[in-house]
Amino acid sequence: MDMVRVLAVGVLGTMLALTLGKLGGAQGLLVSIATGCVLLVMLLGQAEGLLAFARSLMGEGTLSSAYVRRILQVLGISYLTEAGSRICRDGGQGNIALKVELCGRVLMLGVIVPAVSNLLASATELLGLLAP
Repeated sequence: MDMVRVLAVGVLGTMLALTLGKLGGAQGLLVSIATGCVLLVMLLGQAEGLLAFARSLMGEGTLSSAYVRRILQVLGISYLTEAGSRICRDGGQGNIALKVELCGRVLMLGVIVPAVSNLLASATELLGLLAP
């Protein structure tokens, strides 16, 4: 992905959203959301390379596939939470943005708690083997 294209889409979308927003109505917000969607679609091409890297880590046995999957889930939830929260804030809905962020945090905890539980069980087992 060429950063110049990203900047061009972002700057043009911002200028158009600001211009339409000053005229009144919801067109500015809709242009802002559409610009964000276009940028996310542009980003999807780069995500393929990251997924290939994660698969190579799992294939080499460096990381368990369950842990890599959980890490990717947490990253995905965090990025979607941030994007949703920003869209709500752009629309002037700060309270809803806070609720979106809270829900994202709780969902991330729900994904990571089983992995932490397994890690603590393994550590306890290791400490039990080391104790006389």
